[in-house]
Amino acid sequence: MEKPLPTIATKEIHEEGLAGENNPPISTEDLISRIIDKCIEIVVWILNAKTITFYKFENELIPKVYELGIMFISLFLYTREAYWNETNLKVDSKYRKQKGKDRLLSTFFGKVRYWRTYLYRIDNDKENGGYFPLDAELGLAADGVSMLISSIASRVATKMSYAQSVLMLNMFLKWSPAQKTIEEMVLGLGRHTGEWFENRPGPKDDGEVLVIQIDSKAIPTATENELEKRRGQRDRNNHPGSQRHRSRNRRKKKGQRNVAKKEIRLRMEKWGQLWLCILFGEQQTVVWKGQ
Repeated sequence: MEKPLPTIATKEIHEEGLAGENNPPISTEDLISRIIDKCIEIVVWILNAKTITFYKFENELIPKVYELGIMFISLFLYTREAYWNETNLKVDSKYRKQKGKDRLLSTFFGKVRYWRTYLYRIDNDKENGGYFPLDAELGLAADGVSMLISSIASRVATKMSYAQSVLMLNMFLKWSPAQKTIEEMVLGLGRHTGEWFENRPGPKDDGEVLVIQIDSKAIPTATENELEKRRGQRDRNNHPGSQRHRSRNRRKKKGQRNVAKKEIRLRMEKWGQLWLCILFGEQQTVVWKGQ
C-alpha cells in the first residue's frame, strides 16, 4: 500500500494548498512521475525555443526551475518523514503519536506544504504539550521559514531598511517574507550576537588591532557583563549637586560685568543724543538711567 506524500507537487496544487489545509497528499509514485514529466516538458520547451530571445528564454526558465525545486523539496521532506516513521515504530509511553498534521514551509523556491507526525505528552489522561520530531530533526523553526531564507533576509536587512529588503528579495527570489517577519528574524538572530563574538576566534595574521564593525540599526549591544564592568566604584565628584548649578557663582560674576558694560553703553547713547540736539537745534528730552 502506497504511503501518502506529505507535500504538494506542482504549481497548481501549491496554489490550492495556500487556500486551505484540506487538500489530500499525493503518492510518491505520482510525485516522481510529475517530476519526470516536468523535466521532459522543460527539455521539449527548450528544443522548440528557436525564435525567442535569450532575455525571454531566461525569464520563462526561472519559474519552471522554481516549480521543480518545490517538487524536489517535497520529495525530500516525504523521504525524511517516512524514514523517521520506519526507525521510530515505538515511542515513549508518555507520548502519543498523531499523523497527518500539515503546514506551509517557506523555502528558497517558494512555499511548500508538507505533512509530519505529531507527538504529544499525556499527563493524567490530558494532553500536555507536544512537538514535531521531523521539524526538530531538520532544524525547522516554528515560524515556518527555512534557515537559508532567514539568513539571506537578515543579511540583506543589515544593508538597507526592512521595506527595501522586501523589494530586493521580491526582485531576486520572486517572493519575500513580510516586513515584520524580517524584523523579527533580525532581532531573533541578534540575541546570539554576543555569544558568537565571545566564541569566535580572532583572525590569523591580522596584526595586533582587531576592528569590529557593528550594524547601525540601534540594536542594544551592551551585555550584562559589560554593564557590570561600568558599575564599579566612581571617582570623587569635585562638583557635587546638580550639574546645571555647579558654576553658578562664576556665571553670576560674569553677569555683573555684563550689567556694568550695558550701563556704560546706555550713558554714551544718551550723550550722543544730547550733542545732536545742540548741533541741530532739535528739542529732545534726555532721560538718564536711574532718574
